[in-house]
Amino acid sequence: MLKKKIAITALTAAAALLAGSALAATTTLSNGTLTARINDAGTFADSVSDPAGSPDGSPGLSYGGVEFVNRGTPMSWYWFQNSAGDSVASLGGNPLSATTYGAGPLATVSMSFGALTFVQTIAITAPNVLSVNVGITNNGADMRGVRWGVGFDPDQGISLGGGFETINTILGQGTGAAVVADYGGHSVTLRNTTSAGASSIAAYIDPFSCCSPVDPLTALSAGQSAGYNLFGDNSISLAYDIGTLGAGQTASIGYEYVFAVPEPGTYGMLLAGLGLIGVMVRRRTAA
Repeated sequence: MLKKKIAITALTAAAALLAGSALAATTTLSNGTLTARINDAGTFADSVSDPAGSPDGSPGLSYGGVEFVNRGTPMSWYWFQNSAGDSVASLGGNPLSATTYGAGPLATVSMSFGALTFVQTIAITAPNVLSVNVGITNNGADMRGVRWGVGFDPDQGISLGGGFETINTILGQGTGAAVVADYGGHSVTLRNTTSAGASSIAAYIDPFSCCSPVDPLTALSAGQSAGYNLFGDNSISLAYDIGTLGAGQTASIGYEYVFAVPEPGTYGMLLAGLGLIGVMVRRRTAA
């Protein structure tokens, strides 16, 4: 079972932000190289639900001038689940009536649903790292079957066929749950930062779809082990099995997006490879 703790510091900081003069809106976090636009629901801004503010290719989540989310059919989500039902936020959907506040380098998302309170903080914590922490507080009776899922469709890879394919690999499970999507050395790793039991957290590559939210129970039961990989337009995600969330308890979840770009030598090899493919295509056409 995922360890639970009372996240007093995070909740106090969030309360201070909510009491301040910050206004709810789509919030942009940027250090000049890494940019994330967070909508009111707490997912990445996209061209489907916000076409005027986020045209195709504009930053929803970008690093080193490469957009990772807002290309093709964008998709990012979080999924809250318990024995009473499911709430899924994606493509501008806001089932938990969340509100996002920007304050300096942080975006704080405040949500409430019945007896539950959610506080999500998003911050650029290193030149290439976007960190997320979620606190789920139960203000009512014990709640069972509690799970959380988060994921997105990484679209930094536009192949010669235009299919947005990436090389997707499971790097670990449990406490070390992580999954990476790479194209030409432009990679993003979604990895857990929560201290928890090894069976409580799962990294997942959706083999069926790029652009649909993944039920956390599906990810937790898939059994994808480290080294499992797919090349395609697939989504990547993390799922957390919290189990029973008792009255007055807070479950704290943490994860981060870690970006990398090709080394200078890699660019040369990539260009050479693309040139070779071009020559082969021309030869076949001539034949």
